Amino acid sequence: TWQDVERGERLFLRSCVTARQGYSSIASEMYYQLDGNKPDAVILSVGGGGLLNGVVQGLQHVGWVDVPIVAMETEGADSFAASCRRGELTSLSEITSIARCLGVKTVSQRSLDLTKEHPIHSCVVSDKTAVDACVKFLDDHHHLVQPACGASLAAVYHPDVLHNLQQQGKLPAHLDRVVVIVCGGSVVTVELLNKWKKEFGL
Repeated sequence: TWQDVERGERLFLRSCVTARQGYSSIASEMYYQLDGNKPDAVILSVGGGGLLNGVVQGLQHVGWVDVPIVAMETEGADSFAASCRRGELTSLSEITSIARCLGVKTVSQRSLDLTKEHPIHSCVVSDKTAVDACVKFLDDHHHLVQPACGASLAAVYHPDVLHNLQQQGKLPAHLDRVVVIVCGGSVVTVELLNKWKKEFGL
């Protein structure tokens, strides 16, 4: 509740119904901006799972039950991928990725359950790849985003990510309309991005 927030209580968006409903409205925005034309895929980043859960709810609401979602994480913050591999909730022993906003040791149970209801494909990229996508996005669009968002952007700046899913038959052979949910820039600065660029030799 807002009272909890005002008292400084931590709000877990992955299990917050109000937050999930808010995230679900993204699908309605897609529907209207695309004039009802279904995207071939939706790409988003997964931390605790709140965004994923909400977007699936929204896609189902507008009738896009077969639109595949590519759920991106970085190595060392990939609890969703680990859970998908094992078919059960799997906790990470520690978070080693620089994408701290994705740093949840255990994704929500709802996120794992949704993989049985909706086409969701887990993909994991390195921190270097995520940072590289942040750099390219800044150059192209003049918006500064953090590596948690860079994980999603990596799917379009590094074509092999989507190509591998196409090769596995998980995505259509022709991708004409792909939506990338770009969010997350509150914990990054130009100084930090330059530091990461230097560390990764970019």
